[in-house]
Amino acid sequence: MKKLISIILCLAMLCGIAAVPTYASSSEPEWDGDPVIFIQGFTGSPLIKDKGLDTEETILGPGSEFNIQKILSAVPSIVMGIAIFALTGNSILLSSGFGDLASDKLDKLACLADGSSKYNISTYPHFAEEASAASLVANGEEAYIPEVAITDEIRKTVPDEYFFVFNSDWRMGQIDNSERLDWFIGEVLRITGKDKVDIYALSHGGQTAATYLYYHGTENEVDNVVLNVPAICGTSIVKGLLGDGAANFSMDEISRFLAVMLHTEADLRILGDILPGRFLNDLLKVVFVDVFQPHALRFGSIWDFMDVETYKDYKAKYLNPTENAGIIEKADKMHFDCMANIGEGLRLARESGVNVSIMSNYGTRLGSGEPIDADFVIDTVSTSGAYCAVHGEQFEDGYTAKGTVCNNAAHNHISPDRTVDASCAYLPEHTWFVRGQYHGQAAYDSYTMSLLLKLLLTDEITDVHTSPDYPQFEIAQCPVDAMYVKFTNEISGRFNSESNELLVRNLSAEYSLVIRSIEADGCTFDCERRAVVAPGEELLIPCEGIDDSDYICIEITYARQGEILTPAFTKAFYFTAA
Repeated sequence: MKKLISIILCLAMLCGIAAVPTYASSSEPEWDGDPVIFIQGFTGSPLIKDKGLDTEETILGPGSEFNIQKILSAVPSIVMGIAIFALTGNSILLSSGFGDLASDKLDKLACLADGSSKYNISTYPHFAEEASAASLVANGEEAYIPEVAITDEIRKTVPDEYFFVFNSDWRMGQIDNSERLDWFIGEVLRITGKDKVDIYALSHGGQTAATYLYYHGTENEVDNVVLNVPAICGTSIVKGLLGDGAANFSMDEISRFLAVMLHTEADLRILGDILPGRFLNDLLKVVFVDVFQPHALRFGSIWDFMDVETYKDYKAKYLNPTENAGIIEKADKMHFDCMANIGEGLRLARESGVNVSIMSNYGTRLGSGEPIDADFVIDTVSTSGAYCAVHGEQFEDGYTAKGTVCNNAAHNHISPDRTVDASCAYLPEHTWFVRGQYHGQAAYDSYTMSLLLKLLLTDEITDVHTSPDYPQFEIAQCPVDAMYVKFTNEISGRFNSESNELLVRNLSAEYSLVIRSIEADGCTFDCERRAVVAPGEELLIPCEGIDDSDYICIEITYARQGEILTPAFTKAFYFTAA
């Protein structure tokens, strides 16, 4: 059932992503000695009904069961419902089939009108004593250690008795979750005898941690906090699914997202040719609205995924001031207090000694189809507070940084492709951006994983200006992305008048790449015709003709060696003057 919910709510939010082995291990940093608390994404925490009683049942998580007979019995009506919907647009049988299939799980996940749980639901592990990796391994419960692609890397450095998994009831709002986190941190400090903890928080967990920092960030119990693609101010995908218009998921983007998530370099874009994208969008919308929406609207977490303006509109549309007063009270506090002032809260936490770092992704359209710059799941502005151009466009010529948070003229907070202005971000000096990386896929990018571990476990990197190896703006370096390009004498995305050599790196673990052409206005490249770059190898290409331009776009056309029928790819790389 979790996989079914992941197709609907994960295409809706995609915040809880299954973990699989990582591509590459980064070098192990020296641990600073603080216990580490891992906070995972939406739907990640296991939920158990009637914990400790004879009627105990795992609803979601390790040990949850699927009713195969129920699935098989629902298939005929679902198939018939899809056919009728395709031919006539009538969705009654379709919704009924999915509703029957999901009814048992959805009923057990259900919340009452005030936002409280219908049943006695708890998380596991819940208490700090049972939530350390050491305890879970000793009890044969290692399956409860989530997101192994990331947590295994952290555990190479941090002893298991100092690594803790924080679970929250992800149906509840962040006002509740952040207060539970405050209690949990105190328990970890008591158990370990340490003065401070480090926190790694992913996606929905990043919103939990940001909310905690807003209300408790000055209490001197936290050292390093890494918010990786945090849903700090929600995601517009929720607005798209709850709104009146149809969703517009891109099959091309979904296929690339799946390739990264499944760790395959196979070209899955053929799915866009096989599957009827418009029909699937309509199908998804119907199933979500008819089957999942009635339950989702009673989850405080869904309301916290909305930005302030969307919350105002949908609150008036969907919530009854009397029946839903419990939801409204906490959602109002979240939106009009915490989210409305989150930048100030995060900066105050840093001033109090908390080393808060944000890792944001950009360069991809929002999955539901709106031309919003995102990491496919969460708007870049929601994770970072930065100002972004409409996806597919760039800032106008002569654009200058807004400078509302950082107005230091010596700091260039505009992305090389001129689409992100981080000078107005929540934390301009402490937010790193990776172009083209999909939501939750940091573990499959050796560069991002290295940065993540250094920010979390060490004090080596104090801000985005600390190291040229970790610039504020970088390009995703996952094998699926195939190619990485930079000038050898500058940090990624920058050039100067003396830049005369281009580094081309083949990120693929499987394929040699054949370079067919390299083009850029004002530059010439001395590249051997059909030059081949082996997997994991680099090629240095002399270039000349770079003038005093402020901006260069280099387009490289390449193909996989030996795959005659595979079409060539053209990838653009953007550079601004250093």
